[in-house]
Amino acid sequence: MKNLLVIGASVFMMTSLSAHEVTVKVALTPAGNFEAKSAKVKGEVKKNGAGFTAENLWVKTDELKTGIDLRDEHFHKHLNAAQFPKITFTQLTAADGKGTGTLSINDVKKPVPFTYKSAGANKIEAKFTVKPSEFKLKEANYMGIGVTDSVDVVAIIEV
Repeated sequence: MKNLLVIGASVFMMTSLSAHEVTVKVALTPAGNFEAKSAKVKGEVKKNGAGFTAENLWVKTDELKTGIDLRDEHFHKHLNAAQFPKITFTQLTAADGKGTGTLSINDVKKPVPFTYKSAGANKIEAKFTVKPSEFKLKEANYMGIGVTDSVDVVAIIEV
């Protein structure tokens, strides 16, 4: 479940005030997977020449949804939503298909690189991978099923 926290944080960093689509892909071990999504990301993404910037993007941790209430409850608990109700992505800069920003999850801040490509008029598809262990998230394991320490995030955002 610690991967879920990282995923949630990563997801919000890639969206702005418009209704954007963010999908966090969580692999389970020994087998399986699930996705967490949010379209309630706050902040503004601005075009900057051929690239884009964002000063502060954030999402309420409890607005990341997996489609199953009990899993959402466990996910939010492992992301320490009660103590840290927001996941933030600050100082975002991107150009020429690559970018970086500072992701804050569980009160831990880390630089996160990402790649992006055009996804149509005024939209981009951004992708990155995060490691929950780097954000001091406790390992999640329920009935022998755990979360891997690598979570992929895909975000479609309007710029």
